[in-house]
Amino acid sequence: MKRIMRGLLGLLIAIVLTCNASALPVHATFSDLARNGVNFNLGKGNWVEVYSKIPGKKGLTKFYAKITKYRKSTFPPPRKGTSSTANQLAATNTVAVTIQVQIPKLLSKKQAKKLLEAGHDYIDYLDVLVVDKKTGENLDTSATSEDGVNNHDVSVTQTEWKGFKPQKLAWSNGTVYQYYVSYVKTVIIKYPDTYKRACVGICGTHVGDYDKMTDWNEAFIKGYTVLSDTTHVKLGKKGTTKKLAHFFQLKK
Repeated sequence: MKRIMRGLLGLLIAIVLTCNASALPVHATFSDLARNGVNFNLGKGNWVEVYSKIPGKKGLTKFYAKITKYRKSTFPPPRKGTSSTANQLAATNTVAVTIQVQIPKLLSKKQAKKLLEAGHDYIDYLDVLVVDKKTGENLDTSATSEDGVNNHDVSVTQTEWKGFKPQKLAWSNGTVYQYYVSYVKTVIIKYPDTYKRACVGICGTHVGDYDKMTDWNEAFIKGYTVLSDTTHVKLGKKGTTKKLAHFFQLKK
């Protein structure tokens, strides 16, 4: 009888372990960017409110962002009067998107002190991302799958943030903190003319600890997880995600 009970117990444990294993995805999926509240309101010339968690404030801090320049070229140029499939497959689009971020008001000394202690600027808590609209894959990497392959033949180049309108805060002990009211960067995306799902966005984070944030997002940056697994998405809270993540689908 004891041998039968041990056998049944072993079978039960095996079933439980099998069920648990099947519930864990091998590679996380994110069927649609809008599924968990990602905002598609980023555009050229119009400021949108972007929120992010930064040191020195309990809640999210509001920033403004917009696309200031958008340029697209296709090579080879489409031939007039022809719809050759071969020509379409060979064509490559190149899009240059310039994004500007600005604070609505100057930093308080409390915020500046916390940022100084953290060793970062507020712009370090905002990221420009290029992702696939359907899957949430990071396109700004050579590895968007477990095989280390960029599935969509997309290449991305980003400039560093360039600051404008410098500001300076000083304390009586001689400590000085300098930052910029506005930052600008340009993203250049090359992709096949047949690929229609590339999206560029500006995203904040719901994690204000810089080290924790970067650790959390590392797998996405390397291309092994998707947008829903980052601090740019607050799972279960679409309202928060809508404040954090703002995207624009590249024009066809």
